[in-house]
Amino acid sequence: MTEQAKRETTLAGLRVIDLADEKGLYCTKLLADLGADVIKVEKPGGDATRQIAPFWHDEPHPEKSLYFAYLNTSKRGITLNLEHPRGQQIFKHLVNKADVLVETFSPGYLDSLGLGYLDLKMLNRALVMTSITPFGQSGPHRDYKGSDIVASAMGGLMYQTGEADGPPTVGHGWQAYNMASSFAAIATLAAVHYRRVSGQGDHVDVSVQESVASILESTLPVFVYEGRIVRRRGSQHPLAYPSRIFTCKDGYWTTNLNNAALWNLLVAWIVADGVGVEELTKPEYEDLATRRLPENDRKITPLLNEWGMLHTKEWIFHEGQKRRVPVAPASTIEDVVHDHHLEARGYFTEIEHTELGTLKYPGAPYKFHGTPLRAGRPAPLVGQHNQEVYNELGISKKELDNLAKSGVV
Repeated sequence: MTEQAKRETTLAGLRVIDLADEKGLYCTKLLADLGADVIKVEKPGGDATRQIAPFWHDEPHPEKSLYFAYLNTSKRGITLNLEHPRGQQIFKHLVNKADVLVETFSPGYLDSLGLGYLDLKMLNRALVMTSITPFGQSGPHRDYKGSDIVASAMGGLMYQTGEADGPPTVGHGWQAYNMASSFAAIATLAAVHYRRVSGQGDHVDVSVQESVASILESTLPVFVYEGRIVRRRGSQHPLAYPSRIFTCKDGYWTTNLNNAALWNLLVAWIVADGVGVEELTKPEYEDLATRRLPENDRKITPLLNEWGMLHTKEWIFHEGQKRRVPVAPASTIEDVVHDHHLEARGYFTEIEHTELGTLKYPGAPYKFHGTPLRAGRPAPLVGQHNQEVYNELGISKKELDNLAKSGVV
C-alpha cells in the first residue's frame, strides 16, 4: 500500500498491537483492513494459529494455513518472547508507541508478567486495551477454560439450533469467536473515540459467552417477560411462516413470510403451476398462527417442496423478485464464490502471498465512498517484519541478531 493510500484509509494513524489467538484474530483483521497499523506479535517460531487447517494443498506448514492467511491480512508480523525479561522490556516500548492492544490470554496471565492493563497504563495512559476471553475478566467463571463450542452452548445459541426432536446443535464454523471479535472491534473503536475526547484510555472486557447471548433475537426477552421457552424448530423461524428450507430441482430454496399479503403472493404464484390449489388457498391460512400449527405445517410443507421441484433455485429467486416475494436460493459455497452480484461489487479481492501465490479472499461486508477498504498486504510470514518494526524502536540489526540468538525474538 502506498503512503498516500495509507493516509486515505479510514483508520490511518492508528497503531494496534495484536496478541490475539482465534478468539480475536477477526477483530484485529477488521482494524487492519480499515487501515490501522496492526502489528501481530507471535512467539518465536510462530503462533499456534498457524497450525490450524485448512492448509494450502493439504500440506501442514506454518506458512500455509489458509485460516491464518485470511485472518491476518494487512498486518505486520514480528516475533517476541513475552516471558523473557528483555522481551518484556521491548514489549513495553512497543506498547508505549501504540494506541490499542488486543489480547486473548487467560485473565491474569499478562498481570503475572508485569504486562497487565494497570502496568501498561502507567506507561501509556491513553492506551486502549481490549481483552477477549471465554467468560470475561470477572465473575465466578473468570478463570474457566472455554472454546467456541463452549460459548455457543453456554450462551444459549446451541439450545435454539437444531431439529425439534433432536439435541442442541452447534452451527457451522467458529461463529462465537467471530461474534466476539466483531463486538470487540466496535467496542475498541468506541473506546478510541472516547479517548480522543477525554485523553483517557480504557480496558475493554469482551466475553465470548456474552457475545453469543447478545444475538439470541427474541428468545431471551420471551423468557424474561413471558416465562416461555422458545423451542428448537429446525430451519423454521418462530415468528414467521413459512420460514424454512425447501427442496427444488438443483438444491434448496427458502422464504420468510410474516404477513397475509406476502403469503397470498406466494400462494398465487404456486397455484398457477397447479400445485396445492385446494389446500393452499384456504382462507384460514392467511392467519400466521394458523399456518404455523403442526397439523397445518404437515400439509403445507410437502406442497412447497413439490412446487420447488418444478424449478431451479436461481429461477425461483429471480422470479420471486419480479413478484415481490422474498425467496432465495440456499447457496452452496461454490455459488457464493461465483455470485455475479458479489463480483460486481468487488467483494472478493486477490492478494499475492509469498508461499501461497495469488488467492481470492473474502472482503468486508461494508464499503466507504470516501476512503478505500481493501486488504493491503498478505498475512505476514513468521517474523517477516522484525527488522522493520524493531528498527522503528531504535534496535539495530546487530542487536536484533543477538536477541534472536538468545531466544528473545
